[in-house]
Amino acid sequence: MTEAPTEIVLATVLGAFGVRGEVRVRLETDVLANLEAGRRVYVGPNRDPAEIEALNPGVKPRLKLRSVHTREEARDLRGAEIAVPLDEAVPLPDGRYYGVELIGVRVVTSSGEMIGTLREVMSTGSNDVYLVRGPDGEVLVPAIADVVQEFDPERRVLTIDLIEGLR
Repeated sequence: MTEAPTEIVLATVLGAFGVRGEVRVRLETDVLANLEAGRRVYVGPNRDPAEIEALNPGVKPRLKLRSVHTREEARDLRGAEIAVPLDEAVPLPDGRYYGVELIGVRVVTSSGEMIGTLREVMSTGSNDVYLVRGPDGEVLVPAIADVVQEFDPERRVLTIDLIEGLR
């Protein structure tokens, strides 16, 4: 069984913005509450702790970390991931999960047939799509109610109804 991930990557720093330490970011989550002012996040490969000062989630999102004061400090963060441990993330309503919580789960049909292991969650705009890799190759599974039947987080098993055309 694949071990569950322990953190969520919230954003990736694209570069500096302005002269006061703000950074341009690519958002990696739609749960922006994890990036609200005052929240603690972890930055870069060493996961250095930092506090969010402000988020501007517009068309070209920008983020201000309380510990970054200059353009040079902001520029040094280019390429850095901004993450939060799953146990510090904003809780989601019952039955909803962060995409990373599904990575590595076993995917089976409602009749018990093993399809494979969920390897990637792709955002398509209308709904997510799960990339499942198994003995018969890769299967793209739309994350819609007609297909996804149940997720058992304890057993790390996702049960799907394999509709025609998915294989």
